[in-house]
Amino acid sequence: MTTRAKTAELIEELVDYDGIQLLLLKTDRKHYMLAMAIQREGMDDPFFGCEITDKVYDTYFDEKADLHFAFRQAIRKNYYFFDLSKATGNIVELEKATSDEAENAFYWPQVGFFSRSHTTHFNRPSFEGETKTFIIDGRWGTNDFSHFHGKMSDLYALFGVLHRIGGTHNKTERGFIRKAIQDRFWRGGGSYLGFYDDLMERNRLLKLSPLEVAKIQYASPGEISLRGDRKVLSDVNDIIEVFDEKWSELSITYKNIHGTLRKERLLRARPVTHFSSAAVRNLVLDSARKFAEDMRLERIDEVYEACDGNVLVFSKLVLSIYRRANELYMFHAEGRIQRVG
Repeated sequence: MTTRAKTAELIEELVDYDGIQLLLLKTDRKHYMLAMAIQREGMDDPFFGCEITDKVYDTYFDEKADLHFAFRQAIRKNYYFFDLSKATGNIVELEKATSDEAENAFYWPQVGFFSRSHTTHFNRPSFEGETKTFIIDGRWGTNDFSHFHGKMSDLYALFGVLHRIGGTHNKTERGFIRKAIQDRFWRGGGSYLGFYDDLMERNRLLKLSPLEVAKIQYASPGEISLRGDRKVLSDVNDIIEVFDEKWSELSITYKNIHGTLRKERLLRARPVTHFSSAAVRNLVLDSARKFAEDMRLERIDEVYEACDGNVLVFSKLVLSIYRRANELYMFHAEGRIQRVG
């Protein structure tokens, strides 16, 4: 087998957002290739891509790794350019990137883009669910859409698990969320990303309708439709409405709790680290519980119990929920998103 690919055949348009953004191909070496739209002089419709193994292909489509990870696992570390406008039928001619070009961050996908953000149903199981439609306006890029969908997905995953805590599988789900919380040090971004990823994986295993893109159309204004479980989507919608009503109050509470943890030097501390006094610990606990109530989060007692009564972990978890809901709310506050159904 040759050490580099020369041509590739188009298989599927994975993301079509204001034009094709991500493609799946198969090269003349019989490997899958992922390729994303870029800007490059000398090409009318340039793409940058790489061949991946079947294992990486499965890992990416199973949502166990993001697009950036898939690119990092390129076969032989070879990367390619092609001009889609020059395709002959479904075949494109590949141009091997130099080492410097291959490491140019401008060509690479952002960290955090997962296959759940695809605008096609290719290689995804079909689920029943309700559709929630949003009108979008202003300037949107692929990264904006991925960020919006990512924060929606985190909250959707959380509420999906919280729903089951109050259902027939209460004991099993309490055990799961307890382990997901206690497996982490809660010292930095990795803990939070891993926690929400675990929630998504749990929902997937238990066949909860995933939050998927049902439709995306860019114009001014444009439209995004997301499909998922009706009750869980309703919870996500409710927390955005709470922020619409109480954003200033919630923002102040967040800053107060975060500021206290910072003064106590606990923001990056391990769960076993103690507060300076019982009075400060109780103040943070009361503030975090009220904060959760003000955001109208359900199952607060169960979540606190899953944290093993650890006030530091509980408060950090509640703050993380606020951050995700706040970033989502900002799309609404800036007039970039309107809920319509």
